[in-house]
Amino acid sequence: MKMKRSIIHILFVLPFLLLLGCVEDKMTPLNKGDQAPAPVSDVEVERLPGGAILSYSLPRDKNILYVKAVYEIRKGVEREVKSSYYKNYLQIDGFPDTATYQVKLYAVSRGEELSEPVTVAVTPLTPPVRSVFETLTLQETFGGVRISFENDSEAKIVLTVLAQDSTGDFVPAETFYTERLKGNFSARGFAPEPKRFGVFVRDRWNNHSDTLFSDLTPWFERELDKSKFREVLFPSDTYEGHVGSRLSNLWNGLTGHGGGEIFHTKPGTGLPQWFTFDLGVTTVLSRFRLHHRDGNADGPYTGGDPYIYEIYGSNEPSDDWESWTLLTTCQSVKPSGSGPQVTTEDKEFAVVQGEDFDFPPGIPPVRYLRFKIEKVWGPLDHHYIAELTFWGGEE
Repeated sequence: MKMKRSIIHILFVLPFLLLLGCVEDKMTPLNKGDQAPAPVSDVEVERLPGGAILSYSLPRDKNILYVKAVYEIRKGVEREVKSSYYKNYLQIDGFPDTATYQVKLYAVSRGEELSEPVTVAVTPLTPPVRSVFETLTLQETFGGVRISFENDSEAKIVLTVLAQDSTGDFVPAETFYTERLKGNFSARGFAPEPKRFGVFVRDRWNNHSDTLFSDLTPWFERELDKSKFREVLFPSDTYEGHVGSRLSNLWNGLTGHGGGEIFHTKPGTGLPQWFTFDLGVTTVLSRFRLHHRDGNADGPYTGGDPYIYEIYGSNEPSDDWESWTLLTTCQSVKPSGSGPQVTTEDKEFAVVQGEDFDFPPGIPPVRYLRFKIEKVWGPLDHHYIAELTFWGGEE
């Protein structure tokens, strides 16, 4: 009986042992234990801003799977970049300066066996985190500071504005993510009194530039009271809304989507078209914010979303354009670039944050505004806007 029980026990346990053996095999490379390939050869270096392209000759080894580069961008911070055996090059990046770095190249087999390393000296060109910093300017503007920059390599960077708090410590006041070729943005919400500001650049590898400091005094401004805004309906204006929308929705405080929350002109009304309204006060305008419509096919940077438009001002308005003064011309800019795709960053910027424009200095004080929509983002003959907000100086 003992012999019989032992045989039964073995027969019962054996399938599980075989199964475990199969699972263990699947968890290891199929070619585990194969030989390490020969190293790459004839390595050439093409310097790039903050990186390099390394081209090489692959070894004559059918078992090679990929080539990888291993290097440090800072002490204790190692990066690894891989490239398939179908290519004879790879690109490395993330360097914070123009020092010379040692990069090790390995040919790797299908069984993850490494060749002997080939060490290459790489001296990158000036990285974006430094070249962008050299272009930064800080200047006072209404309610805060305005930062301008140039980004020749269109790298993904982060610009952080610092401001001194009541204890004298510098704290982040604004963070701006971009990969634009050039541009500007503002940090607002400051009283018209002397304050020290700073700005620095950071990249996606957490490299930081130095900090540019400046002592500036923001200009006085305040948000205009929307309860004083009123529609002005001239015969040549396009003010009738589509599907229940109305002109006064532009200052109802609602920035979401939906026909009842936005101003949507009727399809077929044609471009250019314009509308007029009363601010309720006479003031020198400092800036304004346009919240784009939410949505997908009919949201920001598509359809009837305003792309190029002019803003005119007057104190004695009429339907005659001679009674109006051109205050500024605006062109909407999509953060992700000119491609057709609308990213999450684009929607956050256009719908939630809203797109800000500064009025140029020297414009006259006005009470009435006229928006002239010249062009929309899509091939449509009408437009839609979710919300408008204005700021100005002394009345």
